Amino acid sequence: MNNCGIIEGFFGDKWKFEDRNKYPKFLKDHGYKFYIYAPKADQQLRSKWQHPLSQKYINSLVNFSQRCHKNEIDFGIGFTPMGNLKELCHDPSLLLERIEELNAKVPLDYFALLFDDLKNQDRDELGSLQLKLVDLVFSRLKNIKRFIVCPSYYSTDPILEKVFGEKPKNYWNEFADGLDQSIDLFWTGQAVMSKSYSREHLEWFITQFKRKAFLWDNYPVNDGKKTIRYLNIAPYADRPSYLDELTNGHAVNPMIQPLLSQIPLATLSYAYKDQPLDPNSEEYWLIVKKIAGNELANLLREDYKLCTEIGVEAPTPIELQERYESFIPSPFGYEVFRYMAGMYVFDPKCLTS
Repeated sequence: MNNCGIIEGFFGDKWKFEDRNKYPKFLKDHGYKFYIYAPKADQQLRSKWQHPLSQKYINSLVNFSQRCHKNEIDFGIGFTPMGNLKELCHDPSLLLERIEELNAKVPLDYFALLFDDLKNQDRDELGSLQLKLVDLVFSRLKNIKRFIVCPSYYSTDPILEKVFGEKPKNYWNEFADGLDQSIDLFWTGQAVMSKSYSREHLEWFITQFKRKAFLWDNYPVNDGKKTIRYLNIAPYADRPSYLDELTNGHAVNPMIQPLLSQIPLATLSYAYKDQPLDPNSEEYWLIVKKIAGNELANLLREDYKLCTEIGVEAPTPIELQERYESFIPSPFGYEVFRYMAGMYVFDPKCLTS
């Protein structure tokens, strides 16, 4: 796990800072190196990026960044320049002003410029326009530790062309040739929700893009129309040690449930040692007990198949809700209760702008 971290990059409600603040120490304790703040619900970093940043907003990011740094965790922001690409390239002054303001006021180690999940215009010029914006932004962030770009087509998964239209013919070649070698590229693998990353696929990426991939791992995220039914607490599998050799980094996208996300996240280091945990093993359930408490862990063990394979759908049986009501005072228990009650709602913007 040379360079693994979190990217808070899901659709749906943002995490609260009281929950997010628990992460820097957790990440340090489990071998992670960075945290990238990029929730789709934060419109200051997306559709409302043109709006002035309030001091309260800046303070919240500064405080969290400082908390990360106290725990030796790098902090970054993911920024999506939503708008007409031609207009932004013609007059990038406000965009650059906003990015420079963030960089000046918030202690940043990582900056990610994100073109994912957008309905793009100017398809024939998509690559060249995006690369022009990348160059403009990158030129203002020379002191940043890592600059990462997420292209609009960030996987070989055909669902991207089904949802967002056919990929421009030379799009990937333009990124391979036009992107500064010091800039990383986010990549989700052979699928948007990849279950594994084969050596052959990662070597193909290196040949295609002339650099190693920076993985955007969409496990355990559960913000999709189907995946919201599941509580993805299963331990990581198929994340072998060769990922350190064949990637420049590995960002995992957590679940809508911030605290319960810690259960699978605590298991990634085992997969990297080529010793992934068996979900039936006592070692795994000791981790769950340490994170969520003995009683709640025992109930989750009984309902493990329901959470990870069958899934729940609203409205849920009252008996299922009552099973977890007594745990509501616990932050972890409240998340399980809300899940069992079908209270987490799918955001229809998922995989769209």
